[in-house]
Amino acid sequence: MIWEEVRKAHENQWLIIEALEAHESGEKKIIDHMTVDDTFYDDNNKALLEYVKLHKRNRERQLFVVHTSVLELEIYTQRWIGVSADK
Repeated sequence: MIWEEVRKAHENQWLIIEALEAHESGEKKIIDHMTVDDTFYDDNNKALLEYVKLHKRNRERQLFVVHTSVLELEIYTQRWIGVSADK
């Protein structure tokens, strides 16, 4: 599915989606096709807790928590930088 189809099918809900096809453009991940893994009507905390469980079991999956009130799905990629302090 594309984001517009997902939004119409799941109005005003928190979702866990999986990116089936995606690419990066600058600092953004553009999801071309996705599937809805789970839905949560009004509780983002439950959605986040379920995301954590799913991510621990399946780290290779590209899972995201999103809300369908967002018109354009924009996911920013982060690069983590480690810092160490010498004593």
